[in-house]
Amino acid sequence: MKRVREASARCMVHRGTSHPARRCLNVVCALVCLSFVFGLRSQAGAQESENKEAPAANLDATSEVKPPSETFQRYFPDKDTPKFPETIYESIPPIQNSASDFIPVPDRWRMFYAGKWYDPYNQNVLKADIPVFGKPDGLWFTEVSAISDTLYEARRIPVPVGFASTKNANSNNVFGDGDQWAFVQNLVTSIGLIRGNTSFKPPDYEFRITPVLNFNHVEVNEDGLVKANPTYGSVRSDNYIGFQELFADVHLANLSDRYDFVSSRIGIQQFNADFRGFLFNSSEPAARFFGNYDNNKTQFNLAAFSRLDKDTNSGINTMFNDRHEDVFVANVYRQDLLALGHTTMMSVVHREDTAGDAGYRYDSNNFLVRPTAIGDQQFKNIYSTYYGLAGDGHFGRVNTTTQFYYVNGSESHNQIAHRQVDINAAMFAQELSYDIDWVRVRTSFMWASGDRDPYDGQATGFDAIFDNPNFAGGDLSFWQRQAIPFIGGGGTNLVNRNSLLPNFRPGKEMGQSNFVNPGLRLYNLGLDVEVLPELKIITNATFLQFDQVATVEALRQDGSINRDIGVDLSAGVLYRPFLNNNIQIRAGTAVLLPGQGQKNLFGDKVNYEAFTNLILQY
Repeated sequence: MKRVREASARCMVHRGTSHPARRCLNVVCALVCLSFVFGLRSQAGAQESENKEAPAANLDATSEVKPPSETFQRYFPDKDTPKFPETIYESIPPIQNSASDFIPVPDRWRMFYAGKWYDPYNQNVLKADIPVFGKPDGLWFTEVSAISDTLYEARRIPVPVGFASTKNANSNNVFGDGDQWAFVQNLVTSIGLIRGNTSFKPPDYEFRITPVLNFNHVEVNEDGLVKANPTYGSVRSDNYIGFQELFADVHLANLSDRYDFVSSRIGIQQFNADFRGFLFNSSEPAARFFGNYDNNKTQFNLAAFSRLDKDTNSGINTMFNDRHEDVFVANVYRQDLLALGHTTMMSVVHREDTAGDAGYRYDSNNFLVRPTAIGDQQFKNIYSTYYGLAGDGHFGRVNTTTQFYYVNGSESHNQIAHRQVDINAAMFAQELSYDIDWVRVRTSFMWASGDRDPYDGQATGFDAIFDNPNFAGGDLSFWQRQAIPFIGGGGTNLVNRNSLLPNFRPGKEMGQSNFVNPGLRLYNLGLDVEVLPELKIITNATFLQFDQVATVEALRQDGSINRDIGVDLSAGVLYRPFLNNNIQIRAGTAVLLPGQGQKNLFGDKVNYEAFTNLILQY
């Protein structure tokens, strides 16, 4: 083009002239320019035709040109892959003329599928990697998981001498032999059927069923502990099957083009009312609406639960035995409200426990659980509302978790107060931690208000609905892991298994809340060490106190009970050999060094626990 412009410039003359010679010169120059342009175009066309006929002209001498009939092959490990003709990389001829050049593929999901159904580490039809049926606008996926959870535990807890008889002759002490051991095996299978592409948006529909098969075996050294009937002996084996999940999930609407959404879920489902499980952490039948907004910065729940009784020895939901307790939850989470990386939650939880209208209730070991076998043992109903404010996340490099609850309401008749009581109680928990390379240093504090006068008609001891907290050591802690009998209160426990609250309940599974209780003060220091990517060590030291001792003194008829429960020391390891959750090996041990308050209640024996836990997951 540069040469064309130069030739045109040389041939240009003054347009305004009318001299015949100049007009002839203009005509000649124009013809020369046109001949020059057409010559260049012909040369370019010839060069292009030459390139098409000789495609290897621009390749170096060592390049090998494949004949058009030769095909390319893509390689996939452990899979016979189809051969694709090379023409599909250049241009697609009319389909009518080249049908043999196309490879039929059912859909894009199976185009490069190279997995096996038994291999969880690669694409897998059982892990919802490819659809099992459906049309392109409504594909259905199957998600299957299986967990084997094996536990062996040895412990010593304070227990009474057998009520009617004892295994140990000449035993005349109030306290018996508290050494025990237990074996528990859980098999959990979860099967889900999901419609929709969940990579970028919530599912359109989801149906899930999670049955649990439990076997448990326990041996103790006193009669009357494993069953109310002392002639049963000191060994018990039991099994149970129940459902931890059985629900249908329906996507209702998208709220934005970023897939903010509203969904509904109806049936038995797992739910935790706060970050750490202080109030209501259980699997119950419910109708629940949930979703998010503003690019997922806001999440919300609106739910109504109708609780089930749980099996005494396994903790699994019974086959639809009504607990006569309804729970209503409304909460909202907001990310980055106070700082980037910190989430704030506000919640309101209302509970109506009308089990007092249903009469007496005994557990599967024939112990009375409703009403509580303490005080005047009268029936009661509970109406209470919890107001919660919580935070979880980090400020800079400091990790933090905060939880506050205030509860009010009423108990129609409290067995300890011997009257109707008004509920006014609160709790507060705070955990701070700081990471230094592969070490995390933690400190925690918790306060649950206690009742300073059990007979004044004001119930100021905080109690939860069904707590299962992960706090201050979690299930490594002796105080939290073990159900410690009160001794002198029938089958009533001072604190229940997987709980921090000393509330005088005969188990969380079937027993009712009690807001006339001593409350708790907890001070904790912890150290988590990532020894290896596969190995983690968790250690905790916790000092425990009653917030108020008036209730304990009233029940024991002893005005000298000290508030110091003792020091809980625990250590545990978590080993994941493949750096995932497919195989987990947990082990832990803890001791509760008695303070003066524990000595007043149970003597000066040091109580302990040790456990090993093997979890296999597919």
